[in-house]
Formats: sequence, C-alpha cells, structure tokens
Amino acid sequence: MRQRQRMNSASNNWEAMPWDASDDIAAAQLNGFRERSAKPIQWQAIRNIAPNSELFGRERQWSISRDFEYFAEHDGEQLLLIQLTWHGFPDPPEWGLVSRMVGNETAQWCEWGYFANLPTCWSLQKIGGQ
Repeated sequence: MRQRQRMNSASNNWEAMPWDASDDIAAAQLNGFRERSAKPIQWQAIRNIAPNSELFGRERQWSISRDFEYFAEHDGEQLLLIQLTWHGFPDPPEWGLVSRMVGNETAQWCEWGYFANLPTCWSLQKIGGQ
C-alpha cells in the first residue's frame, strides 16, 4: 500500500511508525514485521517483573510509561511489544513492535510498525500470572 493510501484509510491492519513514513521506510518495516510475525515468540509481561528491576538497560517503569507491555529475546534480538491504550482510527492499531540486536544496550531500536492482530504463533504471558 502506498503512503497516500495508508494515510487516508480507516481500516488498516498494519501501519508504519510514524504513520506518514515514506513508502521505502514503510515497506522495510512491513517486511521486518512479517519476518518476526512468523516466529514462535514467547512474550513475558513487563508488569510481572520486580518493580525496581531493569529491562534491556532501562528501568521497568520507563518501559511501562511508553506503553511497552511485553518483552522477549528471540533469534539474537531483544523485542518489545507495545499495547496502545488508545488505538483504532484515527489512532494507530493496538499493537506495535520494536527490536534491536542482543548485546548492545546503546543500539537504536528498529521499528516494525503497528498492527491490529497478534500473530497466531506468538504467546503472551498473562499479567500477574504464568
């Protein structure tokens, strides 16, 4: 989908970060999302880790305050799953994904867009439970 179509649609199941990204950036993000959405990732709830702990070099509260709800390490990547409080048109879809390579806490996070539905091969830990 081209930028103009993406920006004027109320029914997108996937949206680039930011929503007005160029076609090249959006295509790269969508390809990255598709690659990761095919992997059987087991997500851990950030709210289940101890309140004063760190996650990927940041305080737990820093992650929660930015709508990061789940984390995982898979295939040499650190991944954060975003669950937006406000979602649906005109806001982005409910879920978002970012990642970076394991082992470099100063590395930039790569954005893989927002999406409406979780991939079926992903499993999320319940908040407050196993």
